Amino acid sequence: MSERAQQVMEYIWQSRNNGGADTENKLVAAILRIVSENVVNYTAQNDLIVLDKNDLLNLATEIESLS
Repeated sequence: MSERAQQVMEYIWQSRNNGGADTENKLVAAILRIVSENVVNYTAQNDLIVLDKNDLLNLATEIESLS
């Protein structure tokens, strides 16, 4: 899954360099949006979308391990 981690990092850098994320607040918001789109999610019975916490933690570990 390191390909996914690499892609997420590319999206983050694109947001920072070309996407208007020119402040810390905007960059953090962009990161949250990007991650939410790249983590496994499920639709609950009440039509809420639930993000998989374990998948999110795995993604964090994968990003941390990128060289």
